Amino acid sequence: MQREDFSISLNQDETWHMDKLHFHESVELLLSLSDGGDFFIGQDMYPIQKNTLFLLDSAVLHRTVHERTDQPYRRYIMHILPSTLERLSTVQTDFVRSFQNAKTCTLLNDQQRRDLTELFNQLESVPEPTRFGSDVRQNILLLELLLKVCDIWQSSEVESGIVNPDYERVLPVLQYIQEHFTESFTLDDLARQFSISKYHLCHIFKNVTGFSVMEYVIQRRIILARELLRQPISVQEAGERAGFQTNSHFIRTFSTYTGVSPKRYARQYMQSAKQLTTLSEKKN
Repeated sequence: MQREDFSISLNQDETWHMDKLHFHESVELLLSLSDGGDFFIGQDMYPIQKNTLFLLDSAVLHRTVHERTDQPYRRYIMHILPSTLERLSTVQTDFVRSFQNAKTCTLLNDQQRRDLTELFNQLESVPEPTRFGSDVRQNILLLELLLKVCDIWQSSEVESGIVNPDYERVLPVLQYIQEHFTESFTLDDLARQFSISKYHLCHIFKNVTGFSVMEYVIQRRIILARELLRQPISVQEAGERAGFQTNSHFIRTFSTYTGVSPKRYARQYMQSAKQLTTLSEKKN
C-alpha cells in the first residue's frame, strides 16, 4: 500500500542486483525474509540474513546484491518521510530522535519477526482510503509499527559488518572521501594517497560500492547540497560549499541525479516545511 507520506510493500525476486548506489528522501525500513548477499550502507557492508531489520536514514547511500539461486530474495520495505515521523512524534515519544540514534542493522528473534510481519500485513490490508475510518486505522497501525520498531532497537544488539579483502582496502578510501569530498581532487590523487594503482582502485571500489570513485564523490556532494538547499542560501552558494566547481555544473548534475533543479528542490522543501509548521501550530 502507498500513501503520500509512507509506503509498504512485500517484494520478491529470484536474484536482485542494484547496478548503482542510490538514496531516498524518505527513511527506509527493510525486513529481510531471506538469506544471502550483501548490503552496502553508507560506508559499511552487512550480510543479508533472514530476520534482519535494516534502518536507512534519508540520504544514506546504499546498494543491495542478492545472488542466491536456491531461494528468492523476499523482504518487506517501508518508506516514511522524515516529516511524517516528526508529525507523529510527541515530546515524550520522539520518533525522529529515536530513528536517528537507532542501529543500522539488527537481527530479530522469531517472535519479533512475526510481530513486525503481522503489522506490515495489517497495514497493507487496510480498506480503501475512501472508507470511513480507514485513515484513522492506518495511523493507529503505523504508530504501533513505529513503537514496535523502536522497542526492538532498544533491546537488540547491532549486527557486525562483513570483512573481506576488497572492503578492507576500500574502507579507508571511503573514509577519506567522506572527509574531503568538498575539496578538488582527481582519481590519480586518490591512488597516490593510498599507494595503489588507479585501475585497481577503480576495480575494487566499484566491486564493493557499485559506483565508480568519482560517481561516489558526486553523490556525496549532492547529498550535502540537498541539506544546504534547505537553508536560506542561494543555489550558487550551496553548490560551491558542496564542492562543485561551477554553478552550471552543479545545476546540471543535481537535476540529473534528483530529477529536479536545485531551485525547485529548495522551493518544494520550504513549502513542505511551512505546511508542517502550520499543522503543528493547529495541533497545539
